[in-house]
Amino acid sequence: MCASYANLISFLIILVGQSSSIIWAQNPDHLSMHMDFRDTMVYIEASYRSTSMVDRDSVYFLLNPEYELDTIQSTGLKSYGITQKEGIPLPFYRLEFNGNINDTEVLEVAFTYRINLRQQNHMQSHWIELNADKLWFPNLGSFNNLLTYDVSIVNFPKTYRLITHTDAQVTQEKDQLIIRKDTPWYEVLLLAGRAMKEWTYDQDITMIGSEEIADSTFRSIGEKVRHSIDKLNRYFGMSDPITSFVVVLRNTDRKELGFQFNRRNMIITGTDFNDYGNLSHEIVHYWWSKADFIREPWMNESFANFSMYLVLREFDSADYERILANNRKLTQHAIPVAQASLFAPDAYPAYYHKGALHLLSLEEKIGGTTMKQLLSTCVKKNIHTTENFLVGLERLTNAEDRQFFEDLLNL
Repeated sequence: MCASYANLISFLIILVGQSSSIIWAQNPDHLSMHMDFRDTMVYIEASYRSTSMVDRDSVYFLLNPEYELDTIQSTGLKSYGITQKEGIPLPFYRLEFNGNINDTEVLEVAFTYRINLRQQNHMQSHWIELNADKLWFPNLGSFNNLLTYDVSIVNFPKTYRLITHTDAQVTQEKDQLIIRKDTPWYEVLLLAGRAMKEWTYDQDITMIGSEEIADSTFRSIGEKVRHSIDKLNRYFGMSDPITSFVVVLRNTDRKELGFQFNRRNMIITGTDFNDYGNLSHEIVHYWWSKADFIREPWMNESFANFSMYLVLREFDSADYERILANNRKLTQHAIPVAQASLFAPDAYPAYYHKGALHLLSLEEKIGGTTMKQLLSTCVKKNIHTTENFLVGLERLTNAEDRQFFEDLLNL
């Protein structure tokens, strides 16, 4: 997730209503998608069904502007064009309807478009990556709007291995690959690599990577993943421990694709991210990835970096000191964490690094045992806003400690 998550934002597909009156459905929205691979082009036909939106005359979609959009269709659709929304400076398609969308209980939007894999992926490295920045994922004004999906794929490259969410069902039906995910999530995930193999580190950790990767490299990464998971489970995973984990090693190198990301109990990374800092940061997003990434990105990234520091202190103290010194330099002139929304100017050093340094200062003030209790309580109670964190801190310690940390966030 780390730096890449901010990059992904510019292509995420967000569905929000013009009206503030939203009736939330009991059932999640659903995305159906048909994908046809033809050489280096993917042709997509998709339909998004929502029972969550009524009493409005327009909706907004964010679609990667580099795609070749063919059609958008919906009952009562009058027109669509590119615009921008206040607070989210990205190019949106605004769909205007003939009257409010309240004649039926379901809004259905169908669209077709094409993806040029040579432009949007890493074909020379034999790697396809279609996820949050490469497909169409409507959201109701947030990054955790949940939907179920089914995807049918034809002409999938025979020499490539498909990788998707660990809880999705993948079946072969005649000449089609079918992916179904019945547990709601905010995106479809479709990765594929040429000549990939599965390598087992232990009964809980599975690794997927190129057939050319040496066993010693798999073993080295697996060991760091094992140590990190065990440390983090002990620290704050008592109410939500990692039991099984998948590590996907892309076919790309770090110069070509310089980021990694996580999807719950799976990380997508590479052989040249083989150190405790990189691997543990992505693993810990298993716990810290639920905050509003537009308004409070530090609740995801700084908490992940603080947890990374915990792993480094135990397993690589020299790298801990090096990274800590570097991050202090990076944040000397950073804006206050409290002001570091995603689209604030120069916000990255604040929400990514500065917040983690503040958490180290808080740990020093209240003590390691109390800090562990505070963070494990946040996991147990699903706390992922700044205000709720401050409330929890005050309840556990006192008003003085809350004020101390609140002052740090505003420095």
